[in-house]
Amino acid sequence: MAVTCGFSYGICTIRITRVDSRGSVIAGENSYVTDKPVTVTLTPNIDTGNTFSLRNGCGCSLARFKAPDTFNWFEFEFTDGSLEPIVQEFMLGADGIVDGSDTVGVNYPGALACDDDEPAVAFEFWTQNVNGSAQDSTFPWFHFVFPRTVWHLCNNEFSEDITRPVLAGFSKTNTLWGNGPYNDGPPDGTNIEEGGWWMTDQDPPTAECAAQSVTATA
Repeated sequence: MAVTCGFSYGICTIRITRVDSRGSVIAGENSYVTDKPVTVTLTPNIDTGNTFSLRNGCGCSLARFKAPDTFNWFEFEFTDGSLEPIVQEFMLGADGIVDGSDTVGVNYPGALACDDDEPAVAFEFWTQNVNGSAQDSTFPWFHFVFPRTVWHLCNNEFSEDITRPVLAGFSKTNTLWGNGPYNDGPPDGTNIEEGGWWMTDQDPPTAECAAQSVTATA
């Protein structure tokens, strides 16, 4: 069956995975899946190429040239629908506050020392691939992957309303992610380094209010 170019709708699931200073997945309970995202904003950071032009003494154009724009990284803003302590623990590099075996809060980190590694996570999300009035029957999902991202808290408001925590971040190149550790990477085995997306028939992972185990990568 031919692929149908559908339409992305909503944002249903986010998965975050801790990676080390080289970009390798860290083994252990370092994966977390949430089904509570509200919005994710994705903005490419671009250096605009220099422009050059020359006019003659009568003001007529003699030459004009624009150097290529340069992609730097992606910038993100993520609004969560819930205060999920493990989300902030992983994304901010915070220490979790525990009660028995449960993570019930976070101890916000201070400034990093000059020789500290900044905490980083792979950031993935799934949206519905809509065709007509339903999800596409062949590839019902869009899977977005950014294999190394760094985050910080944004302004968060607490008021007579449901609080929606907001974090902002940016991407970094990760040559070690490959097609990921979950057996749900690109169908052609493409090595995702900066970020990417594809249509898929693999359902998003199941959300849990707990960290999940993941196997380390090289």
